[in-house]
Formats: sequence, C-alpha cells, structure tokens
Amino acid sequence: MKLKALEYFVVLAESQSINEAAQKLYLSQPSLTKSLQLFEKEIGVQLFYRTKSGIVLTDAGKKILPEAKQILEYQNGWKALAKQPSLQQIDIYSHCSFPDFLLPAIILRFKKKYPDLAINYTICLRPSTYISRSASKPVLTLFVCDENKSQVFAQEQGNAPLELLRGEYRCLVSPQSPLAQKPSVSLEDLKNCFLVLPDNELDISGNSFVLSESVQKIFGSTSRQRMISVESVSNVIALVRQDPETYALSYYPALKRYEEVARHELVAVPFGFQATKMSLCLFYSERAFQRHPVIQELVEAIGSAAQQFLSEFGDSE
Repeated sequence: MKLKALEYFVVLAESQSINEAAQKLYLSQPSLTKSLQLFEKEIGVQLFYRTKSGIVLTDAGKKILPEAKQILEYQNGWKALAKQPSLQQIDIYSHCSFPDFLLPAIILRFKKKYPDLAINYTICLRPSTYISRSASKPVLTLFVCDENKSQVFAQEQGNAPLELLRGEYRCLVSPQSPLAQKPSVSLEDLKNCFLVLPDNELDISGNSFVLSESVQKIFGSTSRQRMISVESVSNVIALVRQDPETYALSYYPALKRYEEVARHELVAVPFGFQATKMSLCLFYSERAFQRHPVIQELVEAIGSAAQQFLSEFGDSE
C-alpha cells in the first residue's frame, strides 16, 4: 500500500468531489479515479459510491477514514522529526543536598551511550531557577518542595513533575545525642544544639532550600553562632556522628543511602510538625520529552532508579 493512495483517499473524502479533489492534488480526474480504484482493489472493499450530489463514503470508508488520517499524521511527524537538528546538550541541576543521589551513575551511563551528547550536571542551591520549557535546550531539575511550591513550579514548567520520593526532612543526630531518644523533635529541643551545614547552604537568608515555611522556621530559630559551616555533605555527616551536640537536616528516605545510617551510627528523628513532609521531584519539559527519545529514556531511567531505591530502603525505618 502506498501512502499516496491514503492521501488521495482522505482528500477525496473531505472534498466529496472528484473534480475538486483532483485540483487540490494537481492530478487529472482519470488519474485520481484510477488510483482510488486500485486502492479499493488492493484492500478489497469499496470506499465510495456516487450520488447526484457528489461522492459519498461507504460504511467501510467511514471506518477507514480516521485511521488513514492517523497514518498520515504519523508520516508528517516522522518527516518533521527528520528535519529537526540532533540534540546537542542536556543540562541537569540538582540541589546540593543530593550531589550523590540517583543521578551520577545514570549520567555516567548516558555519557558512555551517547558520546556526542553533552550532558552537564550542576549542583546548586536553587535548581528551580533553571526550570525551562525549551525543547531545543532541555533542562532537568531535581529538588525537594512541598505541594504548594510544586504546583507553582509545575505552572512555570508547563507540566507536572515526576515525583521520585515522598518523604520529609528529619533531624539527623548521633545515637549519643539527647535528641536520639525522642519520638519527635521540637524547635525548643534544638535551641541548645549546633546546626551543621555545608558551606554553600549557610546563606539561609536567601531561602537556599525550596522548603515549607515550617522548615524555614528551623533555620530562623537557630542563631548564627550555633551554625557550623563545613566543606561538604560528607563532612556534615562526619561531624554529626562525632559530636552529640550537633544535628543536621536530611531528607528521609533519601538519607538511608548513607552507610552511617545503615550502621546505626546516625539517627533520623522526625520533627513534631507535619509541614516538613515534602516530595523529591524531577522537573522537565514535556515538549522536550515528546520530541527527544533520549530525554524520555533519561527521565524513565531516573524514575526507575528512584523506584529501585524505594524497593530496597523505602519500607524499613
């Protein structure tokens, strides 16, 4: 079956006139009639019958028409795809709380698989500022936010994010900390403790976390004199493990990736207010997802990695 025959069939069905259809297709009437007769012979059904007012579709023709249009739409989409320039670059931004979570191994795998594609991975304080709807220069952003902010960013993105984990921020302490034995932690409990942060998160005045108001209160209730800036997340973990007067904020269940948590060298105590519950979301352009198979593959790989993590660590405390 030739696609041209489908095109002739659709044009004639819409025109309901052989003369008008032939003009639109720049064909002679005998040529159009012959092509359609061959098409009917090939598929074994009659598609049209003549009336005084023109050409009318048979029942079989009415059934085939929408399917023929769909096939032609696919063909046009394939042609448009072939005209698009190949994707040159993907930018991925992750919050600095998650430098080693999910993405590095996936990015390495994709770099090996697509050596001509530049995949840039950046750790930063505010990944949300890089949200983009662009399909030609795709951007993926990974960060935690509450439901209200997720809706705001989804509107900015133009589509909903992929929710990777649903969890909450917890107070991470050593087993020797007085907080470790508590069922939950209040702001009052934190007054005599030291908050340990990576140095790039110390500027809390700029709202470095995309968090709920309740978690911002944790920062607001801690004086500068009781904030300790260290070089990296690994240094945060090391200091909290060593000193029972310190604590850190960490997202549960992603914090289970730390070996110190698995070995019970650190304890993640919930806060006593529900508003610390948030989701780790992957924001991406739906337009880019539909246009570029590699974006689809990348988003699906990240989603699968999150599901694998949950299957291993999500159910146990």
